[in-house]
Amino acid sequence: MLPITQVKVMTGVGATLVLLCSIFIGVFPVIFNSIVDKMLVVREDSDTFEAFVTPPIPIYMQFWLFNVTNPEEIRYNGAKPVLEEVGPYTYEEVRVKYAFNWTTEGSVSYLQNKSYVFSQEMSGDLREDDLITSINVLMVSLAAKVSTLHPLLLILLEVVFLRFSEKLFIRRQVGDLLFKGYPQPLLAEITKIFGDPMENKGRFGIFYPVNNTNDKVYTVKTGADGMDDFMNIQFWNGSSSLHYWQGNGSEYCNMINGTDGSQYPPRLTRSSVLRIYTSELCRSLYLTYEKDLYHHGIPVYRYIPPREVLEDPEINHDNLCYCYPDRDSCLGAGMLNLQPCLGLPLVLSTPHFYQGDEVELAKLVGLNPTKEEHETTIDVEPRTGVAMYAAKKMQLNIPLKRYGNLPSFKNVPEVIFPILWVNESAEVDSKMAREVRNAVYIPFVVVDALCGSLIAIGALLLVVSGFRYLHIKPKYSFTALHSSTAPDNCCVKIEKPVDKIGRAADLEKL
Repeated sequence: MLPITQVKVMTGVGATLVLLCSIFIGVFPVIFNSIVDKMLVVREDSDTFEAFVTPPIPIYMQFWLFNVTNPEEIRYNGAKPVLEEVGPYTYEEVRVKYAFNWTTEGSVSYLQNKSYVFSQEMSGDLREDDLITSINVLMVSLAAKVSTLHPLLLILLEVVFLRFSEKLFIRRQVGDLLFKGYPQPLLAEITKIFGDPMENKGRFGIFYPVNNTNDKVYTVKTGADGMDDFMNIQFWNGSSSLHYWQGNGSEYCNMINGTDGSQYPPRLTRSSVLRIYTSELCRSLYLTYEKDLYHHGIPVYRYIPPREVLEDPEINHDNLCYCYPDRDSCLGAGMLNLQPCLGLPLVLSTPHFYQGDEVELAKLVGLNPTKEEHETTIDVEPRTGVAMYAAKKMQLNIPLKRYGNLPSFKNVPEVIFPILWVNESAEVDSKMAREVRNAVYIPFVVVDALCGSLIAIGALLLVVSGFRYLHIKPKYSFTALHSSTAPDNCCVKIEKPVDKIGRAADLEKL
């Protein structure tokens, strides 16, 4: 092959490799995203439907209860509560979706049962029959309910407290305080008079009788008509908004935004805002990007709730509509009154009042808020929107104060009294992380490696052909120059070779 032909072939092959591979590297993410979108769409015949019905990774509820070490001093002398944190008591949370109703608008409705099973292995030496001294939630709730009514009703309530031997602080087993409930004669008497809408059967517990129940109908987007709002909650309990919050700005407080926190739309960025709604919170929340991390070798983005989400309503006026019953009753930073939602004067807060009201924190002994222990975090794989690790943390409290003229409360301090805090967490283990890595990242690694190698080969061919051309260019230039400028008689054209004998014969003739 002539040298100039070699140059042309190497140039053509090199340019083709560089161009095609560069185009494929640019187009591959689009192809990959299209495949991911089709895989994520929730359908009864999809590969991901089983994981949608029952999450494939274990979910745990960890409870830390606050043991009250000085109940008598609080009750009779108004002493500062001294609390001892005990836990975590760990329960496995089992979720099962059922009663599906598919719509033509790319949505699906369903119910979801949640049940909780105590894990002795994960709780270590802690047991459900451990005894804890805690505040009497039922007694405080009844006092708060009637405190603004006629004084005669207050006297009657105090008589009822004495009749049923109700005390401000009770000592009960952990399992009874949480899910099992314990016999409550006063509650049994109340249900006889007013009925039993909660079906508590004369028992009381913080989470009794919610075990193995659903929290009404959810309607979410399946992704069939686009992934921008994938898994976003469209309706809850048949409505697109809540109806708990009143006053100015209530439209904001009553919004139902985002997903349930287990899955988000794919292709998240560092500027994405994650929105969450769960019925237990009685409101929507949002999280923003904090930093990059790795989860079992997979790059993830960590999102956390920014401070303004639960900021003091007098500082962040968006939160004014959470003040109940009016603006004069606003709670401090990090707290939410659940009375409109649950019908009980419970207060939701960050654990240990992390980033919360410093005044309330100072009224208690035994709390030590830290970012590492008490901040809600969600780590998301950005290409698919799958939560690789989630830890949703909240604390349950009840306002303790001198309700009316009730003797049982006449000496108590005024404080937002902690009952317990909980961490609802889920984490993709190393085995599932490896599957995610093989499905999501290995294709990009292979494409980058293969196309990168071919681009390098193509570039090398272009470089070699360039040097080769520079090497042969003078020779071809010199030949072309002389063949085009030489005179016609500069050379003798020899049509036939002449040997020595022929030349001698010719000389003789001369």
